[in-house]
Amino acid sequence: MKGLSVFSKELGSIVRSPKVIIPIIAVLFIPLMYSGIFLGTFWDPYSKLSDLPVAVVNQDKGADYEGKSLQVGADLVDKLKENPEFKWNFVSAEEAEDGLKNDRYYLMITIPEDFSKDATTLMEDKPKQAEIIVESNEGHNFLAAQIGGTGMQTLKSEVSAEVTKAYTETVFEQLTEISDGFVTASDGATKLNDGASDATTGAETLKKNLGLLVSGTEELKSGLGKLQQGAKSVDTGAQGLKAGSSSLSSGLSQLNAAQKQLMQGVVQSNQGTTQLAAGISSSVEGSAKLSEGSKALAQGLEQYMKATNNEENPALQQLLAASKQVAAGNEELHQGAVKLNQGATQLKAGQGQLQGGMTQFGSKLSEAAAGGKTLADGAGKLAAGTGQLTTGLAQAGQGMNGLVDGSSKLNDGAGQLKDGLVKLTDGSGELATKLNEAAGKTSDIKATDARVDMFASPVDLVEKSINKVPNYGTGFAPYFLSLGLFVGALISTIVIPLRETPVLNASAWGRFISKTLIFAGVGIIQALLADAILLYGLGLEVSSVPMFVLFSIFTSLTYMFIIQGLVTAFGNPGRFAAIVLLILQLTTCGGTFPVELTPKFFQNLGAWLPMTYTVNGYKAIISIGDNAMMWHNSGILAIFAVVFLALTGIFFKSVYGKKQDNAVA
Repeated sequence: MKGLSVFSKELGSIVRSPKVIIPIIAVLFIPLMYSGIFLGTFWDPYSKLSDLPVAVVNQDKGADYEGKSLQVGADLVDKLKENPEFKWNFVSAEEAEDGLKNDRYYLMITIPEDFSKDATTLMEDKPKQAEIIVESNEGHNFLAAQIGGTGMQTLKSEVSAEVTKAYTETVFEQLTEISDGFVTASDGATKLNDGASDATTGAETLKKNLGLLVSGTEELKSGLGKLQQGAKSVDTGAQGLKAGSSSLSSGLSQLNAAQKQLMQGVVQSNQGTTQLAAGISSSVEGSAKLSEGSKALAQGLEQYMKATNNEENPALQQLLAASKQVAAGNEELHQGAVKLNQGATQLKAGQGQLQGGMTQFGSKLSEAAAGGKTLADGAGKLAAGTGQLTTGLAQAGQGMNGLVDGSSKLNDGAGQLKDGLVKLTDGSGELATKLNEAAGKTSDIKATDARVDMFASPVDLVEKSINKVPNYGTGFAPYFLSLGLFVGALISTIVIPLRETPVLNASAWGRFISKTLIFAGVGIIQALLADAILLYGLGLEVSSVPMFVLFSIFTSLTYMFIIQGLVTAFGNPGRFAAIVLLILQLTTCGGTFPVELTPKFFQNLGAWLPMTYTVNGYKAIISIGDNAMMWHNSGILAIFAVVFLALTGIFFKSVYGKKQDNAVA
């Protein structure tokens, strides 16, 4: 009761004293000024960005892209004219630079002359990004530059989407061309498949005929072997004929010399002449067959060379020449044999006239001798020709071996060709099918506006918040309310006496109760005034008005008791400590930037300072709607309040309790 009595008397003294009551009334509005005026001024600055002057300079010259005129800079200017986000000023480069330097513009946006041209380099080997140059005068206003930079990021996204639209439209057009190309390619692949099928049939026929060629060359090789053996036999006979004709020529010469002796052996000569005529007749027939055979051989070789395209083959040419020489020699041999046969016939016919016509016989015998010589010469040529024929046939045999091997390899290659053509047929058929499928799929791709917009901007940012904060002022209300109430409590200790009281001989307890109630009353009124202006003046939305007011009162009382304790106990040093405490709390409470962005020391320090819990409590009751969180922070604040109330009580007890004891004594 004594404490309340001291309080009532001291309160009456304050009310009656204008010098005291007027400063106290002024102090009551300190939190309102901090929270109300500051937050009211910057309650929602982002809604007024349209008043922020920004200079725009368009130097873009445009460009051609896939036959289309691209004017990205002009399109950007048109978009800015429709965009109310900033106060756009479309000026020259000189005007923009001067305005930026002299604080008429906060930002200067320059669209370079190659802006559109750079935007068309996507498909080049070294594409170049189009640039928008944003200049700011951070020295004039740093936050304005930051806000402008954020707006430019949005602008960049919109411009990028427009450029991407141009790319996308071109890509869709090319996809249509690709679809047509797939159809054409499919038709070509079908024709390729048909051609490959025909080629496969041809390869089968070629393989079959090459098989016949291999068989024919094998038979030809075998026949050539027999021909070689026959040629050797002919050569042997020709050599014998040569020797015989030489002997005949020599005998006829001797017969001519022994003409006189011949008369004596007419009878014997008649018999020999008969045998000679028969032999010569046989020789004529043999020479005729030999002549025809050699001619046929020469003609056969010539036809063979033409049929096998070996007219330039040296071995076959030599063989052909030899065959012709043999044919010529056989012809001469035949002619000689015919003449010899004629002579023999005459000789036989003239046996009856032999005795009377020895002179005539001598003449005829001379002719026979000449014919024998001719026969000997022809036999020599025949022998030489058959020798060449044998050599040529041997060379032809070697060439035939190569022909057999080549035709066999050609036959194998034809088999591989057939297998490859089968694979080509299968592959071209599958290619035609796949190209038809690809053409069907790409033909469905149409460049609709919705599809182009989707390609240009495939991702839409959907922002969600579990605890939506409507504006800047609401977000910073916990911080500035805490700051305003702390400053209000600090200034209260300047205008309200902390220790002295107009009540004489007031006890320590009475002083403690009186001062505590006075400061508590001031703190409550400060909280109510600040809450009133925020709730009903600025329209602050909170989850619960009663809880908001209750927590404001609790916050104000906590600050008031902390500062009362410091200043009461320590005087001006205590007031200085309160100022230091305020400064530390501004950096550690998380009212502006997240505490995680501060140094680790300040993060740890914040847990020991009261403003951390006032800010968190206000967040809980203003934006989050978590009453449990608010009561948790209130409990921690109660600890601060009790500790510093105890400090105030200890001071009064230690100072004024002793004086009271001395007075009683």
